[in-house]
Amino acid sequence: MRPLNPKPQNPVPKRRRRRAAGFTLIEASLTTVIIGTGVLAILSAQQAYHMQNNWASRTSTAMLLANELRERTLSLPLHDPITGAANLGPEIDETVPLAYDDLDDFAGNVVAGVGAGQTFNPPINALGLSLTELDKWTQTIKVEKVPSDQVDTSFPLRLDTGVSDMFRVTVAVLYRNPQTNADEAVTELSWIVTDTP
Repeated sequence: MRPLNPKPQNPVPKRRRRRAAGFTLIEASLTTVIIGTGVLAILSAQQAYHMQNNWASRTSTAMLLANELRERTLSLPLHDPITGAANLGPEIDETVPLAYDDLDDFAGNVVAGVGAGQTFNPPINALGLSLTELDKWTQTIKVEKVPSDQVDTSFPLRLDTGVSDMFRVTVAVLYRNPQTNADEAVTELSWIVTDTP
């Protein structure tokens, strides 16, 4: 005889839901956001690097140009070997920086006893030659007398202020920014020269 409730021999298995190969829309969106954020961070870092590199390049060029004028003037006497302190500024035959033979020549045109200073664009090197490839750069130089008992002060180079055996030379270097077309001060260098025999 047969049992009343026979056991089914092969029950029908439940179908498992198979996952389709690939990414879901949320996973793809999240991946895009993460990669996009990384790319933006890299671009931002690269831009900051280029800005820093441009600043460092300009600063080093400006210091080089300031030191070129320092070298040009360091070995010069304070006043002309022939006329002495009677003539401030360049002598009549000194029309180019290459011909300057004393420090007060760099005081520029003297008006009412005060030197206006000199501006060199393109800048000059230590030999007094123009650096035409650096035409976006400008050097300005100012020469002032310094009282020997107060080196932290100075006054304009004048004929009527008496004799001083110390001068302060100040060089400012400017760069013409091509985007704004304006001169930007990059560096300033100042030193004291004494009239030592």
